Amino acid sequence: MPGFVEHTTANGIVLIGTTAAMWYFGWSVGDIIAVDAGIAISSLILSPDMDLFTSKSMEDWGILKVFWWPYAKIVKHRDRLHTPILGTSVRWLYTMAILSIAVVPFALLVRNLGFHLTFAGETGDVVYYLLYLLDVFIGANIADATHFVLDMATTGFKEGLGHHHHREYFPLASEHRLEYEREHHREYEREHYHEPER
Repeated sequence: MPGFVEHTTANGIVLIGTTAAMWYFGWSVGDIIAVDAGIAISSLILSPDMDLFTSKSMEDWGILKVFWWPYAKIVKHRDRLHTPILGTSVRWLYTMAILSIAVVPFALLVRNLGFHLTFAGETGDVVYYLLYLLDVFIGANIADATHFVLDMATTGFKEGLGHHHHREYFPLASEHRLEYEREHHREYEREHYHEPER
């Protein structure tokens, strides 16, 4: 099972290739930076491994990782939310919800103090900046797709296709498989996240 170093290396290679491709096809510098930022963010601090509370990406949040505890508790490691587009969307929306917890009270405090925050630009300006956000989201999906492909190329989905049929018709084999997956997962955590042996 690939760890943080392998995923980061793969995404770094993809970032270089994506940057070269965008430059070749005439993308603006601003768009290139935005896409690269999305790749970097999803590689380092919003990776699909946010569903694992002991992952390196989770540890990089420091004390703020407590906000991700519900996500890691609800979402099973390497399930459908480990995929690009769907998983990326959910993680970024979850992040926006976390930021709202801090931003909304601050905005209300500023308003109560008599300050009013207004946007003086035109509608076209809003669309202009939203397109940069779209670039960031595209970059995030590129990183998550690379993560997903690397996982699938090694050990596949934890809830992969065909598992349900094996559980239904071969319950004993299913139990052995589940025990193997648990042991493999424990070995992976000990190797990559330095968890002590039990």
